[in-house]
Amino acid sequence: MRIPGLHLTHTTLLTSLCGLALACCPALASAEDLYQLYQKALSHDMKFAAAQAQQLATAEKEPQSRANLLPDLSVTGGAAWVDAEDSNDYHRNRNNTNAYAVVLTQPLLRWQNVIAHDQSKLLISASEVQTEQARQDLMLRVARAYFDVLLNQELLNTRTQQLQTLLESQDRSRRLLADGATTANALEQVQAKYDQAFAEQIAARGALDIATEALTQLTAAQARPWSGKEPQFSAPVPAAIGDWANTAQQGNLAVQRAQIAQRLAEMDIDKEQAGHLPTLDLIAAHGRFASVGGDVYDVTLPENRYNQTVVGVKLSVPLYGGGRTSSRVREAHALQSKAQDEVEDARRNAGLMARQAYLQVTSGMSQYQALKQALKSSQVNLASVTHGFEAGSRINNDVLDAQQKVTDTQQRVAQQRYAILLAQLNLLASTGNLNDVRLREVSRLLD
Repeated sequence: MRIPGLHLTHTTLLTSLCGLALACCPALASAEDLYQLYQKALSHDMKFAAAQAQQLATAEKEPQSRANLLPDLSVTGGAAWVDAEDSNDYHRNRNNTNAYAVVLTQPLLRWQNVIAHDQSKLLISASEVQTEQARQDLMLRVARAYFDVLLNQELLNTRTQQLQTLLESQDRSRRLLADGATTANALEQVQAKYDQAFAEQIAARGALDIATEALTQLTAAQARPWSGKEPQFSAPVPAAIGDWANTAQQGNLAVQRAQIAQRLAEMDIDKEQAGHLPTLDLIAAHGRFASVGGDVYDVTLPENRYNQTVVGVKLSVPLYGGGRTSSRVREAHALQSKAQDEVEDARRNAGLMARQAYLQVTSGMSQYQALKQALKSSQVNLASVTHGFEAGSRINNDVLDAQQKVTDTQQRVAQQRYAILLAQLNLLASTGNLNDVRLREVSRLLD
């Protein structure tokens, strides 16, 4: 029993090809290359936008901490109205008072505030590194989505070509059957292969649609199809894998963030230890006091007004706080040890990432060349087997197997091509050197 719509006919194949062309037309209208897609993602991706907003928020830490080193000026005031009367009516008092003062406080010795201000500068540096990490992550996400679209476009084209080849194989089998050189079973074998290839084409089209949607969500744009020009890959420079690992252990952005976190933890120890130190503040105040009215035993008191200016220092020496400061110092030491371990872990991970990416590039390039040669060989073999089938020395299964071998090798070549490109970007990212210039260079490889 045949599945409706899966019979091998010219009409079916033409419908499939037309559907593919219509699906690609919108993408071609506004197609972008890798670097252009990245530029669009900079203003469209919400993860990167959140990282930028976080950097702006962290930048306010410095003026906030600096404020603790600057004078604090305030105005205070008050007023009171009093009407007091004894029960024996011999003593009654009615008056009102008011006062105000301008108070200036200037920290002279608060070491923890100085340390906190220095820490705020490191926090800003950490936020800048975090934003750069988000930028590199965006480059990799765009590249991964872009390569996924290109790969699925190639896979769909390969499946479509396979259907065309199977159609030609059926025509050839029909001619041979008419000449008595083959059997009806050969046609059934071709039909079975076509049904399978048609199903795979549907799956490939669905995968392409999904990949396109993922890229559109990230960039709000469509990918430009691969030009067909084979990229000219070059070996990583320097050629030694150890050099890449050493560079990654120093320049990787995760390592840089961990090093800043370690420095912050070290400063936390000093800040908590400063809790044992005395604090000294300069205090200056100028105020006015006024008392109006007032009666004592029916004798009216005169109005009293005066101004007062005070300048002095306030010294505070901590003597005992229940062990709170000592506990915080011990906590800071433990966190500093934790931060030191995280720096070493980040270095190891960066070195491993660099080594893995380096091997993926170098071994991938060798495998890519081998697959390209294998594709040429499989194509030559297909031509030879087809000629042998027409001459009667090969059976139909040999032709179908040779065709499948060509299709599978084409798919592996495409997969390996984009795997190398992504590995190159990962290698650069592992060392902290992935930037706009490098991304543009990779983008040009596909133009």
